[in-house]
Amino acid sequence: MGSEKTIVLITGANRGIGYETAKNLLLHSAKYHVLLGCRSLSRGASTASDIQSTPGLLGTVTPLQLDVTSDDSIKSASEFIKTTYGHLDILVLNAGIFGLPPGTVDPSSLRSNFTTILSTNVISALVLTETLLPLLSHSRNLSPPHTPRLIFVSSSVGSLTQAADPESKYHQPGASEYRASKAALNMLMVQYWVRLKGEGFLVHGADPGLVATDFLNREQVKKRGAVEEWVGGERIASVVRGDRDADVGRVCGEYGVSPW
Repeated sequence: MGSEKTIVLITGANRGIGYETAKNLLLHSAKYHVLLGCRSLSRGASTASDIQSTPGLLGTVTPLQLDVTSDDSIKSASEFIKTTYGHLDILVLNAGIFGLPPGTVDPSSLRSNFTTILSTNVISALVLTETLLPLLSHSRNLSPPHTPRLIFVSSSVGSLTQAADPESKYHQPGASEYRASKAALNMLMVQYWVRLKGEGFLVHGADPGLVATDFLNREQVKKRGAVEEWVGGERIASVVRGDRDADVGRVCGEYGVSPW
């Protein structure tokens, strides 16, 4: 792998927004080498093959077995990146879950559900970031020079301002656990920005908006105005590419910057 390549790791990249973000970057520039973080290596290999068959592809791609909820898997992925590339330039923290089906009322299930959501969406992002920080610190990203990037895939549903505003479309009940996890992820993002900006890191939150994926019922969310997966991928990729660098330390979406 040539030193001119920008090494990008995208978690949860075998489908949906992660997949579309990867494909967008690889169609955009030959400088990107994307590591597809997938829980199943065989599924990741199939996804990589699918992307490689895309007409007009410029960049390169490698599947990487990575279960963000497993410390052993995170350590193995880190060792692979260290041994193979010696550094990492961009980390896109996309993997996440929505939760159990609606209507769960058993108290023990509610506790388990919320714990699982927070562990996957927030704690796993923390553990993976901390593990990969040494590799990011050795970034060779050339545009601009030596500028590692951290991208936390967030959501406007995590905005406290929006949730509390009676005039906002987000001022409604529902998905409380998921929304709380995204609010926590936003704080995590801000803390990394404050901590790392002096070292040249660029840290962003990126909101793909309401997207029709397997995350929710596709047809139902389309009726609510959900966009196609490739649109969400473009919104994340624009942040990865540096189009939103003026909004560093904020959550960026197609609307501009999400209020806290």
